[in-house]
Amino acid sequence: IPGQTLLDIPATPDPPRPDTPPATTQAQPWPRLVNGIWVPEPGSDQELPGLDPIDPDCTNPVVADRRTRAQKLLDGLIDCIKLAARTGKLPMNGGLKPQLFISTNETELQRRTKDGRPGGIAFLPYSGPQPLALLEEELCDADITTMILGNGENILNVGRTQRFFTDTQRKILIARDKGCCFPHCRRTAMTTDAHHIIPWSQGGGTDISNGALLCTVHHHAVHQGLWSIELINGTPWFTPCYKLDPTQTKLRNHYHHGLPGT
Repeated sequence: IPGQTLLDIPATPDPPRPDTPPATTQAQPWPRLVNGIWVPEPGSDQELPGLDPIDPDCTNPVVADRRTRAQKLLDGLIDCIKLAARTGKLPMNGGLKPQLFISTNETELQRRTKDGRPGGIAFLPYSGPQPLALLEEELCDADITTMILGNGENILNVGRTQRFFTDTQRKILIARDKGCCFPHCRRTAMTTDAHHIIPWSQGGGTDISNGALLCTVHHHAVHQGLWSIELINGTPWFTPCYKLDPTQTKLRNHYHHGLPGT
């Protein structure tokens, strides 16, 4: 246009992009309901519902959840991964589902510490020698294939893969325990492992009278020696270690059974 510079030409606004929300739309306030769970604003450090498995009405300090918030968030993520792995719908990894390869010998299997826990060594392909005691929890509820090696690492026998707790046994444990059987724990049955009360490595049988459903947090606590379990008339009862409770009063889960508890 004669007599006009580029600066004199009024700018034409860009047309709105189809993925741009209208200016009048306001962001949904926090907390927000996501898949039925109220999620606090990121970075607010507000507690996420469900991270603490203990019944909020419980007044007994012995069973209090002593994990930090960071530990709770990590354990929650691990629970999600374990739950997804149980579905059987994940893609195959190199032709095999995720597996843990443990190599050891009879001498190491029989070695015990003073408190009766496994004291031997296992050899893992990706992390080298590790204490067998670290693997007790993984051996509670797993598919096990036993391979017997002779001199010179010759394979003498490869046994059939054995499911420690069968699907039928887990259904019976779910009907009995209805969820994690730790005192005042609210975790549902689908987030639990089937725990050997007498460890399999110490000759404990894989049967209902030696099984109990435990969530990840309380499975760790039992294997760390903070709590011991015994079945009394078919009900799992827990005894805290002396450090947690000098009276070592036995406790059981009331939450899943609609019974009063403190």
